[in-house]
Amino acid sequence: RQGQVAKLVCPYHQWTYELDGKLIWANDMGPDFDASKYGLKPVNLRNLDGLIYICLSDTPPDFQTFAQLARPYLEVHDLKDAKVAFTSTIIEKGNWKLVWENNRECYHCSSNHPALCRSFPLDPEVAGVQADGGVSKKLQAHFDRCEAAGTPAQFVLAGDGQYRLARMPLQEKALSYTMDGKAAVSRHLGRVAPPDAGTLLMFHYPSTWNHFLPDHSLTFRVMPISPTETEVTTTWLVHKDAVEGVDYDLKRLTEVWIATNDEDREIVETNQQGILSPAYVPGPYSPAQESGVMQFVDWYAAWLERALAPRQVAAE
Repeated sequence: RQGQVAKLVCPYHQWTYELDGKLIWANDMGPDFDASKYGLKPVNLRNLDGLIYICLSDTPPDFQTFAQLARPYLEVHDLKDAKVAFTSTIIEKGNWKLVWENNRECYHCSSNHPALCRSFPLDPEVAGVQADGGVSKKLQAHFDRCEAAGTPAQFVLAGDGQYRLARMPLQEKALSYTMDGKAAVSRHLGRVAPPDAGTLLMFHYPSTWNHFLPDHSLTFRVMPISPTETEVTTTWLVHKDAVEGVDYDLKRLTEVWIATNDEDREIVETNQQGILSPAYVPGPYSPAQESGVMQFVDWYAAWLERALAPRQVAAE
């Protein structure tokens, strides 16, 4: 999962590969063995201002449109100058779609996330877009103030709904995800202005949501393990020259989201148990609180329809 090696070595028979995947040693394979035919498989990879995206498909979807849109938002965070302060990996015993649905709403926040609610706003006027896709005057004023300071902030949603960017305000006077709302890291990662710019919320279905703040950044990776298990990895990024114990306290930096992730895990697992009940009947979404969940479900349903369409045609 992590580390540094000079060569990639299979632990079974010690076949040895260069870091580019070329097979350079395979013992006792005979004179007719052509090592050039047995290299590691290539993987499509893109580096977007320090965020690494991979795709295992031989025919990857378009990435450039997303990259061009996201780059101005990410550039001011200087992720190329980041280092990993801490990584947390948990297994949530729930389907990955439940993990995403939970992420895409804060209907549950006030009763489940006491630490997060010290900084994350619950006021619907500033917490998200309206049901018609517009934003409130209060939220638009925040966008405009950030833009005037050279920090891209406007709400942007992809045409098919796969990704979104928006720089959302935090609670009044809150600067970061901490128990007291103050900055978690004194040596900031990036050049975000103003200091109360809030958090750049960027998701890209189906595998990542992110929070980029003026002082540090957070990435979240969602990986299905089974129909009822999902791995969620959270990474806290700080400036490469920030010193633990001097520029930041690790417990203070991580405690809000460690608690929030565990609370969400419990919610998702309980939700999964309920859905597996033979008595389960789905209820309606809240138009005021769960428009993001509806957006995710619509995206997923449309994606499935496109993926299944060629097979349906072939069957007919």
